[in-house]
Amino acid sequence: MGITLCFIKESYFKKHASFVKMLDTGNTEKQSKRTHLCIKVECGENKFYLPLRNNLGAEVRKFGRIGHAVPSLKRKNAGLDYRYALIVNDDSYIEIPKEKKIPESQYRCMKRDYDRIQAEFSDYLKGFMKAVRKDRIEKEPLYRESSLVNFLMELGISESR
Repeated sequence: MGITLCFIKESYFKKHASFVKMLDTGNTEKQSKRTHLCIKVECGENKFYLPLRNNLGAEVRKFGRIGHAVPSLKRKNAGLDYRYALIVNDDSYIEIPKEKKIPESQYRCMKRDYDRIQAEFSDYLKGFMKAVRKDRIEKEPLYRESSLVNFLMELGISESR
């Protein structure tokens, strides 16, 4: 699979307004204008979408890797944020722009690093699932803010709470 950059339609965010730990909560227009990278990670039939943020900051924090740096000339701290990954299995919510809405340098970076991004996100996802099974989400700084808490059913796990 090559890299797919897309937008998630505003209707998705309106339908799932009850989701917690989301970027730009309550601002569905802004949410729908954020570029996402579709990542294929083996976890059922799920399609994961990683948001591109203007200010990711350090991709590796003292508690672990939160994302992957994808800098550009104007946005030196930009990057994909694994903490705010979304699962969107209904393609009707996905909009593929006719032209790239990001700088060519960022696109090349994501294309070049795609395998590494996939592996890093896969590790993040495994750690998240392990933390859920051990009922440690709120205790683990790496997963405390993860939007993946909205997708436990899709991930085939349930909280023990």
